[in-house]
Amino acid sequence: MQVRQTLFGRVARPEPRRSLDRMHFYKGTALRVVDWEPNVAVLDQEDLFAQGIDTSVLVAGAPRVNALGSCTANAGTEGLSQVLDLSDFCALTGATSFADTVGAEKFAIRFYHACTDQTGNTTTEWPPTDCGSCGADVVTELEGMSVNGHPVIAGDLVANGPDNIVSLMQSGGLIVGQEWFNAWMEPGPGGFIDGDGTTSAIQACISSGVAGGHETYWSAIEKVMLLPNGSVDTVNTIIRARNSWTKSWGDNGSYRFHLSTFIAISNYCDFRQFQPFIPPVVNGQPLTGWAKATTTLQMPATFGETMVAQKKQLVSV
Repeated sequence: MQVRQTLFGRVARPEPRRSLDRMHFYKGTALRVVDWEPNVAVLDQEDLFAQGIDTSVLVAGAPRVNALGSCTANAGTEGLSQVLDLSDFCALTGATSFADTVGAEKFAIRFYHACTDQTGNTTTEWPPTDCGSCGADVVTELEGMSVNGHPVIAGDLVANGPDNIVSLMQSGGLIVGQEWFNAWMEPGPGGFIDGDGTTSAIQACISSGVAGGHETYWSAIEKVMLLPNGSVDTVNTIIRARNSWTKSWGDNGSYRFHLSTFIAISNYCDFRQFQPFIPPVVNGQPLTGWAKATTTLQMPATFGETMVAQKKQLVSV
């Protein structure tokens, strides 16, 4: 079993109250295979020295380290490359292109620092303590940021349960916080981390022990199967996810699993999707000139479903 230098998350955070208003529910529409592979190339939260990255220069008071538990920020950066166009992504991150992994990784490190400050507790902030963050804090931080005069994102949607998760992925990828088992350090044949996805395979993963908390980006549904009653057949539904441990890890930086595995451990996971900012239309024209001070949005209860509908409309154009 390979011992990685990555530091996993070790701080649990309660789901914010706002998530109840942002829950996505399956409405019975067709569920299909989708692919939301991040536009940014595979990132590397390890091997920082080899990438020419000095954390002590990027963040005041930070030590110079070769690896960070910054998976939340890396998964968030991957997610942003799907909801922002190239101009906005580069303006936000400082990267020169989607292929500029060093520029994107530097942003992720600075962003990780900002996200850890969301706790308000100096013992769970980096620096000095590299203890990870969470998806909810990633969203909170992004909601307070702007790029090219508009909010970076318009919030998030969250889902629980197989039908809701697969339904949410119809409109985009997910950043997912999860327990990461020792058995998952290196994927097996086909890039799978969970064998055949059966109960015995899941139990074997759990028995290997928990390495820590980890965040990755669920990028694709490669196979979706339904039961006779129309519900998702989790054992036979295959998901691909992007990790941030270089392109040489797994299948070009990604891994696969049966949805049944994550449903089994879903009490220890969170599933969320960034919602793209769509400017309000006034007199037939998109409203422009948004400033950072306006990015704390007051969202109605119908916010989530409205944003999904708007995004689908944009995709279909």
